[in-house]
Amino acid sequence: MQDNISTFSILIVDDKPLNIDILRKYLDDDHYLISATTSGEKALRLLDKVKIDLILLDVMMPDMDGYQTCLAIKKNINTRHIPVIFVTAKIAPEDLRQCFAVGAVDLITKPAHQDIVRARVKNQIVQIKQIKLEKKLLESNKLAELGSMVAEITHEVASPLGNLRLSIDYLVEKNNSIIRAFEEQKLSKNMLSEYLIKTEKALQMSSSNINLASNVMLSFKQVAVDQCSNNLLRFNLLHYMNDILLTLRPKLKKHTHEVNLDIDERIELNSYPGVLSQVIINLVNNTLLHAFEDNQTGKIDISAQLNGHRIAIIYRDNGIGMDKNSKENAFKKYFTTKAGQGGSGLGLAICKELVVDILEGELSLESTLGAGVCFTIALDIDIADKEPRPVRQAGR
Repeated sequence: MQDNISTFSILIVDDKPLNIDILRKYLDDDHYLISATTSGEKALRLLDKVKIDLILLDVMMPDMDGYQTCLAIKKNINTRHIPVIFVTAKIAPEDLRQCFAVGAVDLITKPAHQDIVRARVKNQIVQIKQIKLEKKLLESNKLAELGSMVAEITHEVASPLGNLRLSIDYLVEKNNSIIRAFEEQKLSKNMLSEYLIKTEKALQMSSSNINLASNVMLSFKQVAVDQCSNNLLRFNLLHYMNDILLTLRPKLKKHTHEVNLDIDERIELNSYPGVLSQVIINLVNNTLLHAFEDNQTGKIDISAQLNGHRIAIIYRDNGIGMDKNSKENAFKKYFTTKAGQGGSGLGLAICKELVVDILEGELSLESTLGAGVCFTIALDIDIADKEPRPVRQAGR
């Protein structure tokens, strides 16, 4: 993360070099890394090559004006996160509305004053630093969860592999015994029959343990790879939910809760499976931590309702539910009713952020004290066909 503001880069876009020189001079004392171009077209080409944190953009430029340039920046998935401050002499109400309508986060009027330019820029830099800190926190949370899952999966796989080792040792011992009996001409029909029956059972047990270990590892690999890559992929929702639950098997085995899936096996999504897995895992963790008293057997139901090009993934538990205060603050960062008991106050806040900002959907919550919770994740089945929404910007 960038801690010193001098490491932040600013792009100034203005068709008049004199205006660029003035803004450069105003920002000299803050030691930003400053680039400049004299047209919107050049700015867009530069953004493909150089990392920029903030853009100061003139409105009135020939060929491609500031509005068109800002729209192009916001439509590009690689640049739409960059905050844009318009620097303009156009201050009529309709001009101001247009600036913010195309995605600007702030506006500086010409002729610009140094103290105003520095203050507006610094405000956006502070906002950018906060967003980067939150992203780092989100990444740390994800890596911590993956680390915990690695330890649990290792323990889960050790059991079937240990059983497989015992089965193989047993088969080797019995096989050697049969060979000795045959060589000494002491092999009877009953001995051979008993050997074949026990060998079949040992092989069945070996096959079962191999399948269990293999399925757990394959599911974990799929979920872990997707979480780390966050690629847009087409996937079967039911199969992927099964992979997630199999990955969570070590954690769920510590409890007696029942988990049920009610999802049509024909439903396919074109979205970010790794992000969806983070959301579901956080919801399950939230249930395990908050929903049930010690030794209580609970129920988790995950279903899906398809409606045209939209899908609602519904997550329910029949736990203790939430009171009014907990429900109203559930998605706020650092709010938790389990402080010091494993609750960080980040799980549901991260779920909301992932669903809204990356999956471009909605996450809603219904709960009554004593009657469990119900989370509804509303998504497009094909996120590639959806017009990108403006991402959360600094200062917005």
